[in-house]
Amino acid sequence: MKKLSIWVVFAFATMGCKKPEDKPAAAAGSAAGSAVVLAGSAGSAGSAGSAAPDPNADHITVLARHKVAKPIDPVHINFETFKVVKADFDPKKVEGDKATIELDLSSFHTDSDKRDGHVKSPAYLDIGKFATATIDIDHVKLKSGATYTADAKVSAHGMSKTYPVTFDVLETKDNSVKIKATQDFTRLDFGVGTDPTKDAEQQVASELTVEMVLTLAKI
Repeated sequence: MKKLSIWVVFAFATMGCKKPEDKPAAAAGSAAGSAVVLAGSAGSAGSAGSAAPDPNADHITVLARHKVAKPIDPVHINFETFKVVKADFDPKKVEGDKATIELDLSSFHTDSDKRDGHVKSPAYLDIGKFATATIDIDHVKLKSGATYTADAKVSAHGMSKTYPVTFDVLETKDNSVKIKATQDFTRLDFGVGTDPTKDAEQQVASELTVEMVLTLAKI
């Protein structure tokens, strides 16, 4: 599935500025890039690696950049925990499907503990108040071939916004469908951080990119 903007706008996960002395964070959970998302199973979760994940494995990653490009750009923000809490779909007929996805915003990590702490602070995600983002997918329609469009309502940081999205279906089985999406968005849609065009001290660009691969399994 090629583009499912919906996601991770939560990715407003802007990244704090990395200092040379920052130490790499240890990879959490399972092996890098491994993840499983079961549709409709509130208890199932996915985990992603600490660096760039395996592009073929299930993952949700946000790519962030500095206002003035740096050699470390893009910074990979990998989310460890995400799950499908509700799903109404037919793998043999994706059109018309619905799903609700929950993303644990506190579960992300980059290659810098210091950066991670900054992004989780009230200056950006403020996970003490807003630890979860919810994405509701609806009105799925076939565009052409294996490409579909949909509406994605993203609720995060105390705000909601609906995006027109596009995604590609990579694989369908009797009880599951695997999708892939890449989508650009801005963290300012959710009031995360300040506008770098108005704040000279803001070092993080407002534009972000979400990359994801998800396997939605029918109960």
